[in-house]
Amino acid sequence: MIKLKNNIGWRGEYMTYKLAAIDIDGTLLNDEYKITEENKKALRAVEEEGVRIVLCSGRAPLSVTPLLEEIGIDGYFICHNGAVTSHSKTKEILNEAGFSIHSLKNVLSYCRKENIHTDFCTALDMYTESLDREDVRAMYAKYLAEPKLVEDALSVEDKLVKFTLFGTDDQLNKAYEELAAMNLPVRTLRSGPSYIDIIDRATSKGAALSNLASYLKVPLSETIAIGNYYNDLDMITMAGMGVAVGNAPQDVKQQADMVVASNNESGVAEALECLVLRNKQRA
Repeated sequence: MIKLKNNIGWRGEYMTYKLAAIDIDGTLLNDEYKITEENKKALRAVEEEGVRIVLCSGRAPLSVTPLLEEIGIDGYFICHNGAVTSHSKTKEILNEAGFSIHSLKNVLSYCRKENIHTDFCTALDMYTESLDREDVRAMYAKYLAEPKLVEDALSVEDKLVKFTLFGTDDQLNKAYEELAAMNLPVRTLRSGPSYIDIIDRATSKGAALSNLASYLKVPLSETIAIGNYYNDLDMITMAGMGVAVGNAPQDVKQQADMVVASNNESGVAEALECLVLRNKQRA
């Protein structure tokens, strides 16, 4: 189920790609939060061909590295929606962009009043004020996350790289408008139907991809980005080949160069087969 924009034709057919940035939730993982065997096989095969695999997620490092271990690869990864770039083996932090929790006092007050769960991350650690709700505990288990409990978020003095709101779609639609009216000195984005992420204003997955590609001396024209949601759009539109999986919203698909099968149908493997592995066979 591969669809390409009419105006680009099969421009990926004979292109040599050197880096593939891949979103995790809703893209690499299926709805059961598993990596299909087809995706694992394709990722390993592509890496063997010399293409760097870069997982690019809103997750924290401790929720990304187990997936790389499961696949059987290591290397750089982008987390916290672009705020941190690190290496799974060396633990090197290539970049870290953040802000102070004190700049979000109004957000904290609003979330407490509206019963919206929040957590907040430094480069390596995650914190929250409460783990009382069952849906909250289930959510963290799903993402392999173990936040540290603090009585008051404002007591965290370290630089934060991400602040997240977790709630219902209705709660977050309303919250998104309320936060926009606060004129915050940060960037607010929907990273999923149940989440709003707050990150540094200049931070995005696209900016992180551009910085990492430059560091690795890989032209952006030789990169692939695969994603499924609005927080993936920056990297999808910036990469040489931007790919949306079939379960992405329609307006995300419209801005991608290629649309492949859904996350439940190993769309990542389909994209990599088309753009990398078949090209190798033709060479």
